[in-house]
Formats: sequence, structure tokens, C-alpha cells
Amino acid sequence: MADSIVDFDDVSFSYGTQTEGSLKHINLKIEEGECIVLTGQSGCGKTTIMRLINGLIPHFFEGSLTGCVKILGKDTKTTSVGELGRNIASIFQNPRSQFFTTNTTAEAAFACENYGIERAEMIKGVDNAFYDFDAKCLMNRDMFSLSSGEKQKIAIIAAKTLNPNIYVFDEPSANLDIHAIMQLQEMIRKLREAGHTVIVSEHRLFYLKNLCDRCFIMSNGNIVKELCKSDIENMNTADLTNYKLRTFNIEEIELNRENKTEYERSDNIKFEIKKLSFSYKHSKKLLDNINITAYAGETIAIIGQNGEGKTTLGKIIAGLLKSAHGRFFLDGKQVKQKELYKSVYFVMQESDYQLYSDSVLSELYVSSGLSSKRNTQKIECIMKLLHIFAYKEKHPWALSGGQKQRVTIAAAMASNKSILIFDEPTSGLDYENMKAVSKAINILSRQGTVNFVISHDLEFLSRVATRAVFIANGTIGGIISLKNNRDFRTVKDFLLRNGVAK
Repeated sequence: MADSIVDFDDVSFSYGTQTEGSLKHINLKIEEGECIVLTGQSGCGKTTIMRLINGLIPHFFEGSLTGCVKILGKDTKTTSVGELGRNIASIFQNPRSQFFTTNTTAEAAFACENYGIERAEMIKGVDNAFYDFDAKCLMNRDMFSLSSGEKQKIAIIAAKTLNPNIYVFDEPSANLDIHAIMQLQEMIRKLREAGHTVIVSEHRLFYLKNLCDRCFIMSNGNIVKELCKSDIENMNTADLTNYKLRTFNIEEIELNRENKTEYERSDNIKFEIKKLSFSYKHSKKLLDNINITAYAGETIAIIGQNGEGKTTLGKIIAGLLKSAHGRFFLDGKQVKQKELYKSVYFVMQESDYQLYSDSVLSELYVSSGLSSKRNTQKIECIMKLLHIFAYKEKHPWALSGGQKQRVTIAAAMASNKSILIFDEPTSGLDYENMKAVSKAINILSRQGTVNFVISHDLEFLSRVATRAVFIANGTIGGIISLKNNRDFRTVKDFLLRNGVAK
């Protein structure tokens, strides 16, 4: 048997008075060359384990640590972050947060420069990293021009230049479409085949099924279950539900919508877009001849690969971007685009841009437009529905990414707008919170709200979408009602076309 490259011996940790993310008596050995997956509900301690492996605990995050963590045989308490960083690469959920330059090649060389590696060796390491991942086309690119998947690639390439022993990925698929997720899968496969140890903290599990040697399920700071390859193969729906896990097999996802109502009636039209087109300054048309009819109570999925203009379409509907051409109708009456904001609320993918107040509760009051307590009961129900009631007095910026995400969704619900647009509302959410968001959107649907959801999350879409609008090459490639699993298979095929999960 190979030597243990990561060794946790009776490790407990707590962030001061905070209980979320704490660990309790963790014993864990990871062998060299293994691919390990950590999963479980948000706050269960996955990220804390990652921080203990890469040395951010105890050298950056303060708290109470007992037990011993050894990486490559060295106690992390007495090993510097610099020494640990030479052997451990960390790739975060949002790679943008770890970039230091504006050029892709310079970013790949940055870590080598920090460690004083000779120029010739550095150039060779950078070239090899781009070559190993078939990414020569990404060399010398402007970082701001990259897609989410390309940014993730650059983060991995930048880590690869130092050729570390261990790669730590913290929810790397959260902001990626399925095509980019399958590219991520291929990069992890190459790292594994090259003999590196790979540790992934994840909620979305389907792309890791054939990569991981072992999967550890966590709950409330404990490892409650260890799965080997055969266990993963034999997991059924009841097992997944019991452990509150997302599926390992994307092919098994079926239409699971609670509300079976039919919406397409001529007297039920709430919103229409006719002949919409849009282009950014000095660029070709991004959207052309977009026509959509939305019925009261519908949840319309806007789907397509990254960069096709889905978010742009959402912003146009919300009146945040001015379209070049197009007409808009509310309840049968034509309205000016600049007036749409009165009826439409847009929930961004990056929730930090939509948090304005000093507590979760006041955030929802701001959104509802009521400073009095008349709305208190409704707002409390929304917070409980989305599992954020316990944080109502907390500052939104003190919350985790998933909690912030749910605060912005709660704010949309409190806004009383008749049309809501959700841009990737379940990115980074665990199974239980994905279900909570699904339930919230279905409640809105029953109340007659029109919901547009921009999403690649098939598990989520199976629970909420009544129709799907396919965006490809800047226009609508088709619109279908989702009435049965055959219809949903069309959505699945469209999203998997360029990156089939195997």
C-alpha cells in the first residue's frame, strides 16, 4: 500500500463561537494518487477539511484546533504556508478570487516567480502545463475575456506549473455549465493518471462518479459514511435521499415537477417579447429575433451553453440592458422597455452585487419596499422556506456563498414583482437547499408569478420547469412544453450535446 499523503488523527476544529463548519474527532487517511470526494450538506465541514489540508487552518483562519494533521508526513501546525503551498494546489469555487494578473500566461507563471524558480525552468513548466491540458489556445489571453470554464482551466494550469503532489478543489463545478464540467472532469482525470492526489469537495457528483476512489459523506462535522467504488455504483434513489445527496448518475434524472398545471391559454398570457435583438458595442449580434410568450404561473427554463446570451436576455427582460430592437407586452399591453423594472426582478448569479443592507431581515424589507412591520409574517415565512431564518439578524456579508444566494432569492420573493428572473439560482447549493429553492419557485408559480430560470442544473430544472427555451447561436433554437420524461429528455440531450456525462 502507498504511504498516507494526508493523515488526520482525532482532529477537531471550531471557528470561535461559530458552530457551522466545525469538525469533531475526524480520522482520515488519504493515500498517494487517490481521488477523494467530500460531500454533504452546506456547513457540514467539507471546506474546513480542505482548509486544514492546504494550511489555511491554522495559519489564516483562527479557531480552536485539536488533534494532528500531517501532510506528506509534516505537521501543518509547524509547517509554513509557503512550504505547504509548494506541494498543495488549491482551486476555489470562484477562480477569479485567486487570480493576481490580467494575462493568462502571466498568471500561470505567477506561482513559479514567487518561489524563485529559474526563468528557463519556469517557461518550460508554464508551456508544459498549457500543453498537458490541451490549452495552448488560452495562452496570452486577457483574463477578463474568459468564460467561467476557461477561468477554471487557467486556475488549474497555474497550479500545475509547480507540479504539486496534492490538488484540492472546493466546489469547482458550481459556476460551470455541463460542457465546462465535463472539461473539468477530463482535467481531473489527467491529474489522477499522472499520479497526483486529488481531493474534491462537491455537491454535484455525477462528473466524479468514475474518477473517485472513495467518497466521504459528512454531516454536522462528522464523517458519517465512507463509500468505495462499488458502493457508489450500487447507490439507489433511497440511499441518495437518506444521505441528502445529489445524483451520481445524470441519466437517471426524470421530470419531477410538483405542479402539473397546463398554462398555454390565450387568455392567460402575462408577458410577451417580440422580435428582440441585441449586440454589445462594436460586436456582432449576440441575440437576434427572440420571440417568447409567457403565461401566468409558468416557470420557463432558458438553457444553452455559456456565452450564448442567456444572462443578457434576462437583463434585457428586467430593463437592465437596452435592446437594439424588440417590443414588450405586459397583460396584453405594449410597454416601454425602460418601464419593465416596475414588474420584473432579476436575481444575479453573483449575489454579492445585490446585497445592500446590514442584516438579512432588513435586506428583505428593502426589497419589499415596506419599512413597517406589516410584511413581517410573509418575510419570516420566506426566510424559513429558504433556510435562512436563523441568520435574520446577521450581516449578509458574514454569510456563506450559498446563504447569500438564498437571501437574494428571498429578496426576489419579497419584492411582489409579477415576473422574476433567476440566473443560476442553485449554483453551489446542496441537495436540501436546491429542493428549498425549487419549492419556493413552485410556490411563486402557483401564485401566478412568471419565473424565468437560467440554469444548467438538471436536477433543479426537473423540479420546476414547465417549458424550455433553447438558446443557440444567438437565437431561439426551439421552445417545448415539459409534460413528460420524453420532453425532459430533449432538455437533457441539449445540455449534454457537447459534453456527455459517462
